[in-house]
Amino acid sequence: MRVKKNWNQSAARTFEQMANAIAATIWKLAANLLLQLENDNFETTTQAHRIDVMEEVICYLVHYSDRWIYPQASQQQRDLFITSLAKDLARMLEDSRFDVQAPGNYQSSFFDKLNQRSADYADYSFSSEVGASFAMRCRLGDQVRNVMGERDSKWIPDYILGREAPDIEISLKRSLTGLVTFEREN
Repeated sequence: MRVKKNWNQSAARTFEQMANAIAATIWKLAANLLLQLENDNFETTTQAHRIDVMEEVICYLVHYSDRWIYPQASQQQRDLFITSLAKDLARMLEDSRFDVQAPGNYQSSFFDKLNQRSADYADYSFSSEVGASFAMRCRLGDQVRNVMGERDSKWIPDYILGREAPDIEISLKRSLTGLVTFEREN
């Protein structure tokens, strides 16, 4: 999948600009994963159900981004970047949910889920070179299976683990490498 991997101009970027570009990449990757699931005959039933699936993938990719930037950024830089990233994605999710569900406090519930998933994924190993561990990818598969429902529950984890997780990680890492830079603070 094609994702933005460099800036058109070589100007310095703020944390908010970098986070916004990565949020757009994460959104695109989550939407594409959902499309691939549906194209391979995995069933989603409603627009809200589709957003639920995307939300799980988004939580995983935000956590992946956080783990990837950890060795490169100070704690303050990391906090600013991840906070901006999460806020951008919360707004996107809320806008999508407003379109298909009744008005509600969707940003707050996304932040709760993101914090819960981040704590869960934190138990698994990760390296900047290899990415997420096998176990962490399995956990993503389990989370997507839980959202997808009974019909395809047997096959979802294997599908996510073997096909989708590696692809979305490669694409996200490409964007992170080209779009996100941190000046080390002394």
